[in-house]
Amino acid sequence: MNPRKSIHERIEGVRDFNLIYIFCEGIKREVSYFDFFNRLNSRIIRIMDHVDGHQTPMGLFNTAVNKFFGSNGNPEFEFVDGDQAWFVVDTDQYLDEIRNLRLELREKNNWFIAQSNPCFEVWLYYHFYNVKPDQHIINWKMFLNEKVVGGFDNRKHPYLIEEAIKNSKKNFSLNGENPDLNCTEVHNLSERIVPLVSIKL
Repeated sequence: MNPRKSIHERIEGVRDFNLIYIFCEGIKREVSYFDFFNRLNSRIIRIMDHVDGHQTPMGLFNTAVNKFFGSNGNPEFEFVDGDQAWFVVDTDQYLDEIRNLRLELREKNNWFIAQSNPCFEVWLYYHFYNVKPDQHIINWKMFLNEKVVGGFDNRKHPYLIEEAIKNSKKNFSLNGENPDLNCTEVHNLSERIVPLVSIKL
């Protein structure tokens, strides 16, 4: 399905809109999180499938190139001026690939990275807490489930995105190009999402 066509069908006469495409390294939690916002506004497009199943930072980049440019001149998605492509990645063991991804993105207009260190759960944590954990957390999924009663619920907790932006930015720092431990850049992407969904938050 062409997302741009489907939007035209719902909003007659509108031609000057842009889309946010989100490529997620994770295949469960990230997918559910961003799909929440897609249901609020279909201009937020989350793309999960990866070229050859490679769910790595450069795998996401290759997927985007394939989706937007195609190998036969027939791309699946139309990427136009003003659209944005975002790559949501975890630090984990992929520092070399992330470095290469950042180099590739410098050559693209409106292609961005949203890196979490060490994982996406750091971003989810900031939906509830305004202080960075002062410890090295071995298992972030277990830690988050202990900190959030009942665990993070993608059916309701994404509504706290504005609080998460504030808390994440307050505790953000860099180590070179990469976020410091227990920091995330997802607030940068989220600041682009909020204006599209604010009326429903």
